[in-house]
Amino acid sequence: MRYLDEQPPQPRRVKVRDREDVGIVIDPGKNFGVGGPAGFVYCLGIHFPDTGEVRYYDQDMVTDA
Repeated sequence: MRYLDEQPPQPRRVKVRDREDVGIVIDPGKNFGVGGPAGFVYCLGIHFPDTGEVRYYDQDMVTDA
C-alpha cells in the first residue's frame, strides 16, 4: 500500500562495461542457461533510452550510474 505523500520508487540507472550511455533496469534479474551452477548466468534487462535498445547483460558487467 502507498500513501498519497509517498514518492514512487525511482528507476535504477546503471552503466554497462564497454558502453558510454546510461541505461535503466527494466528486468531486475533473469537466469539464462541450462545445467548446474556453472551453466547459469544471472542477467539484468536494461533499456537504453538514447538508442531505444533493450538488452540483457551479465550482472557482473553492470554498475550503478
